[in-house]
Parts: sequence; C-alpha cells; structure tokens
Amino acid sequence: GAAVAGGVGSLRLDALPNAASPWLHVATAGIVVAALGKSAQLPFSFWLSRAMQGPSPVSALLHSATMVAAGAYLLLRLVPLLDATRWAGPAVAWAGAVTALALGLVAVAQTDLKQLLAASTSAQIGFMVLAAGSGGVAGGTTQLVAHAATKSGLFLAAGAWLTALGTRQLPALRGAARRYRPVGAAFTVGALTLAGLPPLSLWAAKDEVLAAARTGGTALYAVGLAAAAVAAVYSVKAVRYVTRPLPETPQAGYDTEQRGTRRVARTASAPLFALTLAAAVLGVLALPGPASWLKRLVGARGEPSPAPWELGLSAGVAFAAAGLAWRCASGPVPVPRAAAGAAHGWLYLERAARTVVARPVLGLARTLAAFDDRVVDGAVRRTARGGLATARLARRLDDDGIDGAVRAVAASLRRLGRWARHPQTGLLHQYYAQAAVGFLVLVLIVLLVR
Repeated sequence: GAAVAGGVGSLRLDALPNAASPWLHVATAGIVVAALGKSAQLPFSFWLSRAMQGPSPVSALLHSATMVAAGAYLLLRLVPLLDATRWAGPAVAWAGAVTALALGLVAVAQTDLKQLLAASTSAQIGFMVLAAGSGGVAGGTTQLVAHAATKSGLFLAAGAWLTALGTRQLPALRGAARRYRPVGAAFTVGALTLAGLPPLSLWAAKDEVLAAARTGGTALYAVGLAAAAVAAVYSVKAVRYVTRPLPETPQAGYDTEQRGTRRVARTASAPLFALTLAAAVLGVLALPGPASWLKRLVGARGEPSPAPWELGLSAGVAFAAAGLAWRCASGPVPVPRAAAGAAHGWLYLERAARTVVARPVLGLARTLAAFDDRVVDGAVRRTARGGLATARLARRLDDDGIDGAVRAVAASLRRLGRWARHPQTGLLHQYYAQAAVGFLVLVLIVLLVR
C-alpha cells in the first residue's frame, strides 16, 4: 500500500523504491522487521528453537530451504528498496552479521543435534541477510541455494538417527556415524560443507558474501569472518561427536525422545546422497564463469568478487577454527557458567520476549478486559437497568394513570347514561312538563344574559 500512497500506483516490488517519503521509510521498516522475524534473525531468533519439535523431514524442508529462508529471500529481492532509504542497508547488514556470530555461538553451546542445526540455520541465514544489506544479491543467492541443500541433508541425517536410536542428544550419538555409515558419510560431508571448508560450496558462497560485506567497512567484514570461524567450530563439533568410537554401553543413552528402531531405512540413502552431492558441488556458482552468469541472471553485474587473498584468508580461518574445534571437542572447554547458560538457552531471548513484550501486552489486555467488564459492560448493564425501571414506571403510569382515567371517564359516562334514562318514562304528559321546564330555563338564561 505504500507505493500507492506515495503516488507510484503499483504494488510491484520494483516500484516500492519510488514511493514518496515518509511512506518509503514506513514500508521499508515494516518489511525489514517482518523479514528479520521470518528468518529468525536477532532479536526474533528464539521461535526457531521451538519449531524443532516437529518431525525431521518437516525441519529439512521448512526450516532450512523454504520457510525460514523466505525473509532473507525477500530482502535479496528488495535490495533497491534498502538502498533507496540509505539507513536500511547498513541496518540489515549488521543485523545479519551479528546474528551469524551470536547464533553461531549459540550453536556451539548446544548438546541437542537438532537445536544445534536450528541455531546454525539462523546463523547461516544471517550471511544471506548480510549479503542483502551489503548489496551482494548474487552472493546471497549462492549462499541460499548451497545452504538449502546442505542443511536439508543434515536434518534428514539427524532424523534418521533419531528414528534409529531414539535420541538426538550429541553425547548419546557418539559413534552413530560409524554404526550407520551411509548416513554418517552424508552427515560428515554436509557438516564440513557447513563449516565452510574449501573446496566445498559454502566456503565459496561465504567468500562472495564477505566480498560484498567488505564494501560496507572493515568492521562488518571482520564480524562476518568471525562468524565464518564460529560456523567451522559448531560444524566440526557435531562431526567429532558422531564419529567417535562407540562407547562400551551405547544403549544407555538411547530412546530418550522416542523408541528407536535400531535401523535406517534403505530409502533414506538416495535423498541423503543427492543432497550431499548438491551441497558439495554448488560452490561452482562462485567460479568466475557461473558467477558472471548468476550476476547477469539476478541483475547484479557490478557486484564485487572475492580477491585471492580473501579466499586464502577465509580458508585459513576455517581450517584453524575446525582444527581447534576438533581438538577441544574431546574434552570440556572452560567457559563461564553464565555465558554457557545464556548460549545454551538461545541468549534467553524467549524469556526477554515474555518479560518485555508478552507480559506487558497481557497485562494491558487484562486491564482493558477489566475496564470493559467494569466500565463499558457496567455502563451497559446500568443503562439496561435504568431502561427497565423506566419501562416499569411507564407501565404503572399507563395502568394507573391513563387506563385509570379512561376507566373513570367510562364510569362517568355510564352514570350519565343511567341518569339520562330516568326521564324516558314513556308518558306523554311528563314529556310536556319536561319541555316546559326546559323552555322556562332557556327564557331565564336569555333574560339573565341580557
């Protein structure tokens, strides 16, 4: 509606940047908030944690490839609108960069595999949002496509282990990749892709995003690079857990969520391997030839490409972070309890939302409900009681006053009628006498009046 209000007369996405102020800023703010909420970006990330209670195939489809990515996709489509306002682009870029870093740290703290993948989804979509805010449409598109294939495969693998072993807790999944090797191989390749290790797809996609982020300033690029390092940490952490040797009593940790079947369906291999292959090779979209084709396709010919030193730097950072994660995953890492609790609890965002938003809104709703019950409804009830009292009074007036007067008039007329019947005797001489008396009365009246 903003485009129409601003005089453009169209709801086309390419017409929104032409809306007049202040509708341009109002529409942009609404779209940005809605997109960040849809894509589980800070401060709206906590809902994705609760969404992981659904079945794993649903998570694979909706929470990695379609539903959650829709907000980032919208922002990528509306980069001209973000540029038109001047403030929206940097705000979106920083929101994506901070989400990629903060939710990456949340993923590192998780001990539930699906929660780890959920937090990593918010973090990885943060790179797409960072690309949209930095004007990197092609890089964000490459990230979106590569992440969809990678995360779908990881969710399906997690679902296969949950069905077989009845648990999704990382300590209980120790050795799961060795016990179910096809699923383990697919999960390992997907996790290493998620880690951004070269030459897998998300390494190239992240470099495309970071090249666009570098145009927004060194600080933005540094936060994005740090988020890429954290991605390597949580991805390798998951691989380290599932590839360890089986413990002596693995059954002790199974069946915590449901009763496991202790087998993986043969039909699970085909989609897993297809998604794993796509996750590994979609990085070709960042090669010079395909990258030029993609930029022409999305109308982003002038977007920057990563320099060789950027490719080398991101690869070095990813390998260093992966090596550190592999080494530290074998033992506890000293982390302050408060920080660990906040990260494990998704930064307590749900609690904050309840305190800052839900409770005040519910309190206001209760106050308004009480006002409605006591004041509005009370006034209506008092008005109704007043109306009933008025009706009773009107009924009394009608019964005792009007009807009484009518009855009195009728009784008087009946009496007059009875009196009027007395002279009607039927005797002629009495009628003559009555006429004489009447004539005499009329003569007296005439004489007195004169």
